Amino acid sequence: MLENINTSPNSRDDGAGTPENYLSRAVAACEAGDARLGLHLYLAAFEQAAEQSDAPSEDAIMGLKQAWRVACSTKERALAEYIFERLEPYLSDDEVQACVEQLQVLAMERLEGIGLSGDDLMEMTEALSGDFMEMVGPMMAAAVHGEDAAMAQAEALAAPSGAAPAGEEASQPVDIFSYDSISGYGAAVARMRSLGVGLAGTPEFDDFVAMLNSRHGLDAMPVVDSLLFCSPAREDASRFMLATVGELGLPAIRMRMEETFQGVPMLCVSAQATDAEKLASLRHGFAGPGILVLEDLDLWGAPVIDAADDMAGFFMAAMSRGAREAVNLIRQAVENPDVYVLASASSLEAIDPFFAELLFPLTCVDIDYPTAEERADIWMAIARDHPSIRSVSRDELVRLSANLPRYDIYMAAREAIEEAYKQGLVERRYIPVSRENLFDKLAAYQPLDSAEYAELERLVVSDFSASLGDLNDLVG
Repeated sequence: MLENINTSPNSRDDGAGTPENYLSRAVAACEAGDARLGLHLYLAAFEQAAEQSDAPSEDAIMGLKQAWRVACSTKERALAEYIFERLEPYLSDDEVQACVEQLQVLAMERLEGIGLSGDDLMEMTEALSGDFMEMVGPMMAAAVHGEDAAMAQAEALAAPSGAAPAGEEASQPVDIFSYDSISGYGAAVARMRSLGVGLAGTPEFDDFVAMLNSRHGLDAMPVVDSLLFCSPAREDASRFMLATVGELGLPAIRMRMEETFQGVPMLCVSAQATDAEKLASLRHGFAGPGILVLEDLDLWGAPVIDAADDMAGFFMAAMSRGAREAVNLIRQAVENPDVYVLASASSLEAIDPFFAELLFPLTCVDIDYPTAEERADIWMAIARDHPSIRSVSRDELVRLSANLPRYDIYMAAREAIEEAYKQGLVERRYIPVSRENLFDKLAAYQPLDSAEYAELERLVVSDFSASLGDLNDLVG
């Protein structure tokens, strides 16, 4: 009998490679006392069944469950983790939770074996065993802009099963703005208008949509694709994405990846809306129209843990449920025709293929560095808000800020304004932003090998030399 069990499948032509044959041989191996061989045969049966059909048979699934039991009883932690990943889609919620707890037990037993104390294990268990990734998972907090902000901020948004409050983030109001509030995005706004974003409610667009519905025989516009805002300047893409949230005027759930002090990635979740009523619609996900915002999606990823590390199984077991919750929320939003899914990244290629596939169908909105016309709009907006900068030629500023992202232009202007302000405090008089000051700040953001940097450097030196000449005249 054992001789038949160990016969290579490739050496036989009587159906040895079928799931049924693998299952029968697995049973025989376990009855003969070779549990490890039986485990691998159960796995082979399931893999073969999964290869033959998208829906493996009940016998193949039952065999995989038996493989799970064998792996746990023989303390094969790595195999148990792999089997759980394959088995999870066929388990109930209670069975999933039981498997997660069993993986944690296996991981802790392994850690005890390498000398970690019970107190150490207890601390890690408390930190990692939350229902929704208390340490490394989403945190939900309410952030509301408006008259009721103070009251709304005092109540953390009820998140799924035990989410922790987001600390300082919960007390910060969200600045909700729209396309009318930002400058230098003319091409991107035109692109969004071509997709129909932000036009709903205007009589002309509503009449146009009604005509299209009638001619095409549809009840409503097709579902909007997920929108990915790509820019070499990450801040430019993020700001335009948030302006799109304000333009749509719907309650939004925002997700972003951050790192803890220990360097562990942490998915943070917050909600924003213009009033408490809209915020309440997000209490259990998307109960109506809304927006899911995925910030800097190219930075998303699981904790970087060496697969050979004994801590790997412990972390992955503790994280699995929270990770599933986050992925399910994204998947439900993509499939919901009433929910817009917006994401930002440096480029589509920089995103992990898993997330790109998760967001399919996906439309990219490229946001390049501002054109000369867009830079003129930016400097005009800065001059409207900051009169002290108006003495500097706008034409020169537009030319010398070429190849800079919008964020860098605003930062250079802010630094120049603050320097002039501080100097005024010292001298106890109003000092406007000088040409030399602003050019010096712009030069700090320009690439050293650019023509703009060379010209800025020359102009700064020239202005400085002229100021020394004026000083000599006064002294003389």
